[in-house]
Amino acid sequence: MSYANKKRWAVRSGDALTRRRIYLLPNKSGIVFIVTCVLMIGFGLNYENNLVLFMALFALSVLITSVYYSYENMKGLSVSYMDPPNNIHAGDSIYIPLYMKNEKHDHVTREMHVMTGLGPDIFIENVHSGHHTQLTCPCPWRGYFEIPVIRMESTYPLGLIRGFSYCFFEEMILVYPKIISCEYILQKETGMGSASRSEHRSSNSRGRDEISGLKKYTPGDPINLIDWKQLALGRGLMVKDFSADDAMDMYLTEASIKSRDLEEQISMLTYAVIDLSQRNIQFGFRFREIFITPDSGSEHRQRILRELALYQPVS
Repeated sequence: MSYANKKRWAVRSGDALTRRRIYLLPNKSGIVFIVTCVLMIGFGLNYENNLVLFMALFALSVLITSVYYSYENMKGLSVSYMDPPNNIHAGDSIYIPLYMKNEKHDHVTREMHVMTGLGPDIFIENVHSGHHTQLTCPCPWRGYFEIPVIRMESTYPLGLIRGFSYCFFEEMILVYPKIISCEYILQKETGMGSASRSEHRSSNSRGRDEISGLKKYTPGDPINLIDWKQLALGRGLMVKDFSADDAMDMYLTEASIKSRDLEEQISMLTYAVIDLSQRNIQFGFRFREIFITPDSGSEHRQRILRELALYQPVS
């Protein structure tokens, strides 16, 4: 069944299952059971065997009773989507947290299968009201991930009738680009026009060219900031450490990495953004139509990653 058809027959996240959204059909075992009962009735009528007729009718009554209990087993069950997972990158498995409850708090839904068709199914023997579980789905792409329609199914009590229903979610999960480790170089003042630079200079009182000290070189530091005198004196690679105002001139751009493939560029820049944020380095970001002024911290990182995740090239 297609996604659109499943959604048409599904309940919304958080809504309880009612008789209009619980579907009951015999499974393979149920079909064999019905066919056997019909043959027994035919045999009993043909040979006027009352014992066989009694057994066949009794078996059919048991089947009809199981239909009722299958419906009662799922009635009132609802599934809600909990807090979305954070920091999911393309290629990772997405864990979808679910909260299951019943309108009757003392009711227990038994032998429930929960599935999406994209990942492994979940079997819950007893679903008490307030049950927490999670589904796993692969996500090979960046951008918004639409949670698939989930199918809830149970063959309780006798395994002859399959009761099932669907549930869909309106929430979307933001998936960040895949991370590809690489070497990168920050670009100084890249992407800032002369007007922006002059305005930025006037908004800061400290001098831009003052060196606050030296620090050890780490991969990703601009090569043009290396103090070659210190290297000549045998003190190793040291870089000039400027004031915070000067650090704001450093930008991560398309020229910071060596790649021409769009998706590979986005993945490499994702690695660089995460690495710089973990090192608490203040930097700006410029990539094609994306321009973000220098800053640092988790909000700055998430803003850039969000832009990369949703980026689509302008045709």
